[in-house]
Amino acid sequence: MKNVITVFALIFAYTAFLSCSNKVKETSEDAVQTEASSTSSERIAAKRAELAKATAERDEKRRIAAKELAAANATYQNAQGKLIYRLVDTAPYYIGGDEAMVKYLNENLQYPQEAKDKGVEGTVYVDFVVDEDGTVKDVVATDFIGDDFDQLLKDESVRVVSSMPTWIAGRHSGKNVNTAFSIPITFRLSN
Repeated sequence: MKNVITVFALIFAYTAFLSCSNKVKETSEDAVQTEASSTSSERIAAKRAELAKATAERDEKRRIAAKELAAANATYQNAQGKLIYRLVDTAPYYIGGDEAMVKYLNENLQYPQEAKDKGVEGTVYVDFVVDEDGTVKDVVATDFIGDDFDQLLKDESVRVVSSMPTWIAGRHSGKNVNTAFSIPITFRLSN
């Protein structure tokens, strides 16, 4: 309602200024453009807040589901018959830690142009296995949070995770093991 009143007020102000000099006309047009830009920024901020809330909710649901699954069955066999651990003594980690992994993703992730053109933003959850030698394998995009599902974002997430360098393998009972792992990758357009 406030936006409607603001728009009407701007239209009234604009009309009043039209009767004045060209300088006032230019100033009024700038004000209308600024208001339109501000409204657009507010919409983007609201959309991003909704996505952040949905992502946090999904993160919690995924965390609980993973914990329940690991409690019920700490291991499983993949398609090749290899034993994969869901629960380990020491989780696998990216060499250099989370900061280094974020840097790698930022440097190597390519926002698909078609998704950019559509204004698609969202979070893709990528599940994979860190093999006993630290190699990333069996990469799958399993979940997406966003306004519009976009396969291009899922494909790019799988591509960049599949190309990750070697990790430090997970350990269980004193030995390296194949470990299931998951990360969210967020695609966000610059303002």
